[in-house]
Order: sequence, then C-alpha cells, then structure tokens
Amino acid sequence: MSGKANISESLAKGLAILDLFGIEDAGFTLSEIAVRVGISKTSAHRYVTTYCEQGYLARDPRSGLYRLGVRTLALAQSMIEQSELVRLLRPLVDEAAARHGLHIDVGILANDAIYLIYRRDSVDTHAFRSFSYASALHYLAAGKAAMAFLEPRALDELMARLELTAKTDRTITEKAVLEAELSQVRELGYARNNEESLPGLIAIGAPLFSLRTGAVVGAVSFDSSTATYPMQEFERLFAGYLVELAKKISAVVSL
Repeated sequence: MSGKANISESLAKGLAILDLFGIEDAGFTLSEIAVRVGISKTSAHRYVTTYCEQGYLARDPRSGLYRLGVRTLALAQSMIEQSELVRLLRPLVDEAAARHGLHIDVGILANDAIYLIYRRDSVDTHAFRSFSYASALHYLAAGKAAMAFLEPRALDELMARLELTAKTDRTITEKAVLEAELSQVRELGYARNNEESLPGLIAIGAPLFSLRTGAVVGAVSFDSSTATYPMQEFERLFAGYLVELAKKISAVVSL
C-alpha cells in the first residue's frame, strides 16, 4: 500500500502544530493553534499537553501562550551539529560571512516551503526575526530564487496553490507581478527582497542546484538592513559574490 493509506492522520496533525512554531516565535494560544491546524480545541489541548509534558512545547503561565520547548531546540541544535550537509557547507558560509560582514542564510526547498538549515547572523540583522521556515516563498529572496528555477509545470502548480499574503506594504500580492519578477530572476541569476518580508530588511538570494539532476533544491541569501545599505548598492556590491557562493554550495549539496 502507498500514499494516504500509509499516513497517520493523527501524527500529521501533531506535526502541523509544531510547524506553526517554525514560522513565528510570538507564541500561540490554544484557540489559535486549533484554528490554524483545523482541529477542535479539545484535540489541540491533547496535543499541546503531550508536547509540554515531553518538553517540545512550553506554556507561559502569565500569557497562556505556547512556544517551542527546550527539547525542540535541542533537536534543532543536534541537526546543525551532526548534519553532514551542514558540516560541508559551514566553512563556505562562514568564510563568506567573515569576508563580507553579512547575514547569510541557506535554505532547502521541500513541500512548497523553504527550510533554514544554516545561518550566520550579522550585527545589523540582530534586530530582525529572520525566517526559519517559510511556507509562502514569494516574500523571501531565497524563496523567489528557488521558485524561479523550478520546472515550468512544477512552478505552475505551485503558483496555483500559492496565497500571496502581504507581510509588508512592499510584498508582491499579484500573481502577474510575481511571474514577471521570477522571469527577471531567471535572467539575473538571483532574486531581491526589498523590505518585502520585514520593514528595514533587504536581501538577495541565489538558487542552489543538484549538479546530478539539474533540479533546484534550495537557495542561499545575503541579508542586511536599509540602515547599512540602500537596496541598489547592496545588490551592486554583493550579487556577484552571492552567485559564486551559490555555485560552491551547489557542489556541496550534490555530494
């Protein structure tokens, strides 16, 4: 048997709850969790109580909000420390971050989302809540860089599913505009995020490819603040370095 017949719906709903906390770190009430996952409040209570007892979530006694627990954080740290992929790309990213003084993110594409696997912060981005997991790719430089190089049919299917939710007043919310920008990304070899995810945060992102299959598998981005660089200057100074780093990481991803 295959497909849905082999899927545990209960486990899938439980994992969907944990997915919420990869998107935002402000915390959620029990009611918000139930609504976002599409389950009853009673079911949500069973899940989050179990997670809290196991240390995967923690409830703030004053606000009543649920947040990630120490056990989840320990798993994330373990993945970073033990992942062979992270071990191989870390020196490349660390060297680039040290040379240019930039915030650098590396994300892998899966199931219509991009997941952060390695990050180097910079001083001027400490104030921002950068992505760890994004289910809507249109407001991230890394997301648009990956989208632009999907196979045409896969891109069409993704665009049909995509909800162009606005994160700031600069977020693209029209599919025709997004399609035109993705066409430009393919011409340039990199994408831009001009305060589309957070006010004051700018980024450029380049795609990562599997050298074995030629398929896009993720993206790497350089991030900074508008207080440090205007968007055009940031792009002029660092786009070439970004594209070269993406090629080096692609070689590592393909090992």
